[in-house]
Amino acid sequence: MMVAGASAQRNPFPSYIEMRRRAPAWAWRVGRTLTVAATGALCVALVAKPSIGLRLWWSLAIPSLPLLWLTAPGLWRNLCPLAASNQTPRALGLARGRTAPTWYSEYAPVAGMTVFILLVASRKPLLNSSGLATAALIGCSLFGALVGGFAFKGKSGWCSSICPLLPVQRVYGQTPYVAVANRYCQPCVGCAKNCYDFNPRVAYLADLYDSDRHYTGYRRLFVGAFPGLVYCYFTLPAHIGAAAVYGRFAICLAASAGSFFLGETLLRVTVNKLTAVYGAVALSLFYWYSAPVLAGTLTGRSSTGWFDWGLRAMAWALAAAWLVRTWRKEAVFVGVGSRASAARTLDGGLASARARRDTHPEVTIAPSGLRLVAKPGTTLLELLEAADTQIEAGCRMGVCGADPVRVLSGMENLSPIAPDERGTLDRLGYADSTRMACCARINGPLEVSVTPERRELAASPRIQGFAYDREVRRVVVIGNGIAGVTAADHVRRRHPECEIDIIADEPYPLYNRMGVSRLVYGRAAMVGLQLLPDDWYERNRISCWLNTSAQELDVSRREVMLGTGQALGYDRLILAMGADAFTPPIEGFGLPGTFVLRRAGDALAIRAYAQRHHATRAVVAGGGPLGLEAAYSIRRLGLNVTVLERGSRLLPRQLDARSSELLREYFEGLGVRIQLDSAPVAVRSTEGRLGGVVLSDGGELATELLLVAAGIAPMVELARKAGLDTRRGVVVDDRLRTSDPDVFAAGDLAQHQGTIYGLWPAAVEQGEIAAENAVGGTRAYGGTVPVAKLKVVGVELMSAGRCEPGEGDLVIVREDAHRHSYRKLVISDGRVVGAILIASPGNAADIAAAVRERRDVSAAIDKLQQGDWSCLAGDASENVVREPPRLRSPRSPEPWRGS
Repeated sequence: MMVAGASAQRNPFPSYIEMRRRAPAWAWRVGRTLTVAATGALCVALVAKPSIGLRLWWSLAIPSLPLLWLTAPGLWRNLCPLAASNQTPRALGLARGRTAPTWYSEYAPVAGMTVFILLVASRKPLLNSSGLATAALIGCSLFGALVGGFAFKGKSGWCSSICPLLPVQRVYGQTPYVAVANRYCQPCVGCAKNCYDFNPRVAYLADLYDSDRHYTGYRRLFVGAFPGLVYCYFTLPAHIGAAAVYGRFAICLAASAGSFFLGETLLRVTVNKLTAVYGAVALSLFYWYSAPVLAGTLTGRSSTGWFDWGLRAMAWALAAAWLVRTWRKEAVFVGVGSRASAARTLDGGLASARARRDTHPEVTIAPSGLRLVAKPGTTLLELLEAADTQIEAGCRMGVCGADPVRVLSGMENLSPIAPDERGTLDRLGYADSTRMACCARINGPLEVSVTPERRELAASPRIQGFAYDREVRRVVVIGNGIAGVTAADHVRRRHPECEIDIIADEPYPLYNRMGVSRLVYGRAAMVGLQLLPDDWYERNRISCWLNTSAQELDVSRREVMLGTGQALGYDRLILAMGADAFTPPIEGFGLPGTFVLRRAGDALAIRAYAQRHHATRAVVAGGGPLGLEAAYSIRRLGLNVTVLERGSRLLPRQLDARSSELLREYFEGLGVRIQLDSAPVAVRSTEGRLGGVVLSDGGELATELLLVAAGIAPMVELARKAGLDTRRGVVVDDRLRTSDPDVFAAGDLAQHQGTIYGLWPAAVEQGEIAAENAVGGTRAYGGTVPVAKLKVVGVELMSAGRCEPGEGDLVIVREDAHRHSYRKLVISDGRVVGAILIASPGNAADIAAAVRERRDVSAAIDKLQQGDWSCLAGDASENVVREPPRLRSPRSPEPWRGS
């Protein structure tokens, strides 16, 4: 996942956010205004003075562009009049900002390539001699770019999709001599796959190494046909019919593309090397023929001799150097997985993946038919994420229910269903064909769909034989989070007769709170976070009071006063209000631009504020799991992020010093700055909103956005006013009863034996036990072993139990610099009591279970010390066998999934 010292090395593929700014924003605006004005003047000249306009366009501008794209493509991307037209609606706040449909994203680049070829073929018969036709072409392009910018967000409507010039720009702009950062997309809205503007040096390589054979095939076909296109145009006889023109082009394109694919089949070179060769050949051919035209236009003479050859030599030299640099860059790209950067590396490469497909199970994804090859022991979630399949993720332990998949065939080739996963499937009403992707480990071939199957209108399954208390007629649950919903669900499973009410102060049914940070940068809003079907409450005969607050609790009268003015009586009450975000004393906090992140509304507010005020910098106070997840989310939104941690290392409760340092290097590789031993003490106002943060050491950071992620504050006020025993949380006994025997508590507000867990699995377990005891049970709660998984894409990190050893404990540490993995076990009296795993995802579930069960490994100590952890789980080698790396998305610095 990461390599020591990564933060000290220069990122070879920096995103546009990390690239040096070469000019102020106003200078680019002036430049764009001038290019648009010049284009307008050119169109006038093409109509009024065709000879001048045609010469300027076809003999000067067009022959110059390939050299510009080869040397400083970012300069063109920032000044292009089509891009200026495309981005005008966004700049004026008029863009509708829709997400481009899947079919458009898939086929618009193909349409752009086709249009480019047709335009080249039409030059000699029409465009070279018709000023009106050329002016119409330019005008229609400007209008098309404008419409695309109005309809779709970012550059997805034109510049990054259907623009006919884009395929050529991407081929030659992939290894720029001068890299110029994108100055349009502030902030980035993640509108296009493998976006050139986000990371120019890696976007085209990511295209070529994409696992979708159609996606990469279009691009290989274009570059393979490109030399034939150039040759055919310049050798085309002057006076032949239109049919002959297009027939000749078809033959040349087919011959050129055919030679490319023949070479790809026969030669032992990577596809990148072959495309670079064909690109260099096309450029050399172009300037062999166009250099005299360009030289004549520049000098005003029909024949320049030495100037022609000088231009040719310069173009050839640049192309040759570009070819070498492009070849060399590929090796860096494939190896860049040792640092978090723009592409994911899975070792072994294409040849290795193909060679091992016979010994690794194949998984087919329906309905696309995409086939993936996985190492035995890989979870379905890891495989699907590696393939960029649209799937949500949450706790990664089968408890939250965020990642259900339907198994169409091969169910017997998955690991058995554990109790936590079974409980989740039952709670959500899924059919027997459904598994939680994070728990289902692959042991053989299978076919899956990311659309799960639900049972036919069935309520949660009854627990037979439970002697429920018939005197309990009504159970009220305050809180609609996972603890509250689990409690209501298990009350119904045990008591078929009582009334159940859930009081929820949010307007949403149960959603995946562990995924709220994705709302900061994601596209699907709340849709992807919902965890219950729409009719779940109705099917289980549960009344859910959404957007309703519990104002007062009267335990003597057994009543809850609602914000609506109604009094809700109960026989048993379960408190599951959870916790708010804790905010330490920060002078001025509450100023516009200051946030916490606990609920869906918080995330949506952060996203809206950052876009509304064009924020470019953010500070996250807190280096715990939530703070790091939030920092990653804000970074994906396009902001520069600094994380402040008041302690000496990240995740001090979950990690030891070494693994914390590895995590820090990983985040710095993403472009997230980490500042330890630092905390905010005040905020500074600029024009009525946040302008900076004052630090504990007296320093100051300029920022437009501050997010505090400093822990939780249990919502105990209702219980405290009712006279219940409260400390930091609501105090409960082993049966999760409060100081009133008719009131129970579960989740983030329950304080059991001095501990508030603040963990989703603990909330689920407490919700079930509180429900059982509320309707007549006597079940005891023995505590929850803390298990943490960092939910940032690209970080395979799990911590369970104790990360630091006690006196006399045995510690086993395995660090593999080649695989970038770190594994640690803490063993006390022969039993596993703690573990840390980095880049060893296949072990996580079994090792977490071993820690929870305090599994006895005294007989296997020697094997564990020698690196054989088979008594706990499979080895820590790579988990997915796929083709080489690709850029996951243009909307973020690409995380790297280790080994």
